[in-house]
Amino acid sequence: MKTTRSIILTALLALMVALAGCSTGKTPKASLQEAMLNTMDASSYRLSMTMQMEELELPQNGAAGLTPISMAGILKDAIIHINAQHDKEKSRTDMNLELVLPGMMEMKLTFPLIMTKDILYMKLPSIPILQIPQEVTSKYIAMDLKELAEKQGQGEINIEAQQKLGQQISAAVLKHFDDKAYFRQLKLEDANLPADIKPDKVIKFAITEEQYPQTVETLVNNVLPELVDILLANSALLETLQVEKTKLEQAKDELQNNKTELLNVLQNEVKLTALELTGAIQDDYLVHQQGRIAVDATNSDIGHHIKLDVSFTGTYSDIGKVVEFQNELPMDTITMEEVMSSIKLPFGL
Repeated sequence: MKTTRSIILTALLALMVALAGCSTGKTPKASLQEAMLNTMDASSYRLSMTMQMEELELPQNGAAGLTPISMAGILKDAIIHINAQHDKEKSRTDMNLELVLPGMMEMKLTFPLIMTKDILYMKLPSIPILQIPQEVTSKYIAMDLKELAEKQGQGEINIEAQQKLGQQISAAVLKHFDDKAYFRQLKLEDANLPADIKPDKVIKFAITEEQYPQTVETLVNNVLPELVDILLANSALLETLQVEKTKLEQAKDELQNNKTELLNVLQNEVKLTALELTGAIQDDYLVHQQGRIAVDATNSDIGHHIKLDVSFTGTYSDIGKVVEFQNELPMDTITMEEVMSSIKLPFGL
């Protein structure tokens, strides 16, 4: 059942990703699905996104050092800001990721990233506790994506193929949810959107606590089997994720043979407080999204408890327009090996 539990968790995360990634007489569900796919397929766009960690509890693993519980304490109330530019034809995405850690001494860590087809460039922020030299923080770290995958024993990273897979997963997840029960079109004045967002329509997807039992049945009977079949049909992804096909086939059999137990686990060990997405659609593109995911899960077999409550908002702009990247590709770079040899960790870490 451990393999089956992992598949359940993967499917739940896929559902969250499908929601976060995410006209003319179309149903609300069809409108939202089409807008999500159109935006993911866009030749270029800008994205401004914020994620707020409202609640985070992780199990204690008993290991020394930075435990999950201490990590949860650090990340609780954290805010992540992402500003990105993407150009599919140039196979390039530039991103600034800012992590804000609140507390008595608020800390802001900014990670500039540039990703091309072959190389990921990343610049480290100055972190006093790590004593990173200025000659390191002033340069981009260059990581060859193919070499990185090989070192980790994974297959070569194919961004376009993974994007198409994401579209398949999004479609597989959402198509099984009833249009009238889970989707509805909102009036603009009721949508609580930023003032500068003027969409053609606003669609909300939501799973309430009352709907959760039926949602679990949909997940177990329809969504999970289809997600496993999608993964089984994608050998490249299995290689990238280091998942053996035989183990996935075994998980599929367990899923089929233990549906009653799976339903019991999800209905009694997982409490859904909120799972919702509001999408603003303009010219058949998803131009804005906002939502919340809140879940409380307990593994009765080992006594682990996990609590997560995160809200997010994101706006797409300049969809399909020419992207002018502000930075040239770095020439004077440093390797990850050079970075690791220069960092001095405090005693005990």
